Amino acid sequence: KLQHIQTRFRLHSHDIKWGSGSAQQSVTAVSHKDDPNSLWKVSGAHGESCPQGAPVKHGQVVRLTHVQTKRNLHSHLYQSPLSKQQEVSCFGDRGKGDTGDNWVVQVKDGDYWKRGKRVRFMHKDTRAYLHTHTNYKFDQSNCGQNCPIGGQQEVTAYPQADDELNFWKTAEGIYFPVQKDA
Repeated sequence: KLQHIQTRFRLHSHDIKWGSGSAQQSVTAVSHKDDPNSLWKVSGAHGESCPQGAPVKHGQVVRLTHVQTKRNLHSHLYQSPLSKQQEVSCFGDRGKGDTGDNWVVQVKDGDYWKRGKRVRFMHKDTRAYLHTHTNYKFDQSNCGQNCPIGGQQEVTAYPQADDELNFWKTAEGIYFPVQKDA
C-alpha cells in the first residue's frame, strides 16, 4: 500500500466510476489501513517488463496496478471533481492500458525506492505529481446523500514539484526480496 506522508491516508480505488471528467474508475485516499482496495502492484512502464524483485531506481518509469480491479493508476487532462486539479483515475484492463498509466519514481533520498522511504510519482505524460490534501474530502455536500466515497480524500495530479503534499511511502503489503542480479 502507498501511504501519503502528510495525511497518513492510503492510495485507494474501487470499481466506482467518476460521475464527471473521464468517467473512469475513481481513485481516492482512505484512512483505514486494513482496506483491501488499497493494494497496488508495481509493474514496468507501458510496454515494458519489471521483473519481480528488481530494485526500482530513482527516475524509473513504472505503472501501479490496482490489485482488486486490475486497472492502472492513470492521469490525463480532465479536471478533478473537487479541487479542479488534474484528475487521477484507474484505466485499462488486466494491467493493459496506455502511456497515461506511466509514473516516474522520484526518490527523496537515495538512488532506489526503499520500503518506508519518501517518494513521489510524476505522471510522465503531463509532468504533474500524485497528490492529496485534507481540504478536499468527499461528503454529502459535494457528493450527494448516498455518497459511496464519503470521508475519502480526493487524489489528484498537481503541477508543482516542490509541494510536500506530493510525497508518499510504502506501508502494508506484500514485498519480494530484491534480486541481487536484477
